[in-house]
Amino acid sequence: MINQGLINDIIILAIWLCLLVSCYTDWKYRIISNKIVIIIFILAILNFLFGQGQLNYGASAIFLICGLLMFYCRLAGAGDIKLITALLITIPVSSVLFFLVVITFFGLPLAIFVIIYKRLKKPEGGITLPYGIAISASYFLTSITLFKVIL
Repeated sequence: MINQGLINDIIILAIWLCLLVSCYTDWKYRIISNKIVIIIFILAILNFLFGQGQLNYGASAIFLICGLLMFYCRLAGAGDIKLITALLITIPVSSVLFFLVVITFFGLPLAIFVIIYKRLKKPEGGITLPYGIAISASYFLTSITLFKVIL
């Protein structure tokens, strides 16, 4: 019989791999692929069924509704909202606030970097913020501290 802890670690590491891909595509193309978000969602379900995962659909649903409002007000990108929603499913209720606050702390230096870049380079058109990097970094930290993933 395979240990549930091992299954949990494998699934979390697979989510990390998906997040690394989303970081690359968000940085390079400013796109977070729907395929990556769907894979993360499926991994979350598998972790619930076979590993030690929980399904936090309440926080995920609330964030999805709030996120859609933010998207329509042009405050956040749809890919960022979908990624956070998929990741929130895997995070226990007691750790949701930690996850969201850490996203903010990782996003702040990223925003400062983009502002400095915009002032120095003066690019044509607007500059967008690859917030998928901050979201991924927050999940890495959250999963290390809360899920005790083997490194």
